[in-house]
Amino acid sequence: MNKIKINLLSHGRFHMVDLTRELKKQGFDVKLYSFVPPKMCKKYGLCNEDFYSLFYILAPLVYISRHFKSFDKIRNIIQDVIMAIIMRKCNILISLTGFIFAPKKAKRNGATIIFERGSKHILEQEKILKHIHNRKEIEVIPSFNIKRNLEAYNIADYISIASHHVKESFIKNNFNPNKLFINPYGVDLSMFKPTLKKNKPYDVIMVGGWSYRKGCDLIIEAMKQMKLKFLHVGSIVDIPFPTNIPHFTHIDAVDQSKLINYYHQAKIFLFPSREDGFGMVLSQAMACNLPIVGSPNSGAPDLKEMIAIQDCITIIQDYTIDSVINAVNQALQQYNKLYEVYAGEAVNNLTWEAYGNRYANFINKIISDKTQHLL
Repeated sequence: MNKIKINLLSHGRFHMVDLTRELKKQGFDVKLYSFVPPKMCKKYGLCNEDFYSLFYILAPLVYISRHFKSFDKIRNIIQDVIMAIIMRKCNILISLTGFIFAPKKAKRNGATIIFERGSKHILEQEKILKHIHNRKEIEVIPSFNIKRNLEAYNIADYISIASHHVKESFIKNNFNPNKLFINPYGVDLSMFKPTLKKNKPYDVIMVGGWSYRKGCDLIIEAMKQMKLKFLHVGSIVDIPFPTNIPHFTHIDAVDQSKLINYYHQAKIFLFPSREDGFGMVLSQAMACNLPIVGSPNSGAPDLKEMIAIQDCITIIQDYTIDSVINAVNQALQQYNKLYEVYAGEAVNNLTWEAYGNRYANFINKIISDKTQHLL
């Protein structure tokens, strides 16, 4: 029996390299087409035959677009067309929503199209971002990107998403819920694991881009009022980091393999994001056994349902400083129960292997339903 051929399309690594690796383990014939450097593909478990990297071909286009933002549109179209030309025929195509021509070609050739959407429906995301910036007239998401996302939704046979709040955003915009597949992202448990050391130099840690979107303005005020030692690891996006406050520490973005060293230095993890499809850092923090403060517009509520001791994840009631302070206090109380393993045996639900198993079951059902329909 011929293996099911699955092509995957991605701009960067995101979770697509992990998905390719796990689907290969499940026995599928996989091929990742991306701009991820070959060295990185191999670092995360892929062999030469598992991927086709356009990194060296498209690097000049990426360089130009970084210096001339107006070139982004042209670059995206060129990338999409190249993918459509080089991509092999397949049974299933799993693609990020930035591609249009390649998925259309695959669909004409009989493939089932699954789009990966890491955030809310593009129109809901636009509303939230405009509210964050308090500027209804500005273009927070390029109109070109919105148009391509909406076109992708129309092409899709299915859309894979990571959380229930993302599902609700699609339903709100009249997307068929039967076409939505919820599958929370995984975490590498060999890379992220607990420590039982009680002496932590920081009370609170946040990992990710330092931005209004991630709720960092709330973090600043809450930490100032609570006088807690705070550590941020990641890039600075659109809000200044308060380096003048002694108990605030910033570390620039580090390789994922080094993050565990910082998770182990803090008592709890804080992530009051106003808009995040899931937030893989949440799973990383949970794998390191940190109590979590998360938001309803992230993967925190979904993660809470997947673990043994659900009290270790506190969801903020609203995007106010008082709500963040109350949630942080609850999380610190949970920290005092450090010798409990919060995820328990359910930690196996958080792995990339579990993510791949769920995806494989979904694909097998698609193939089965398609076969039954043809009989």
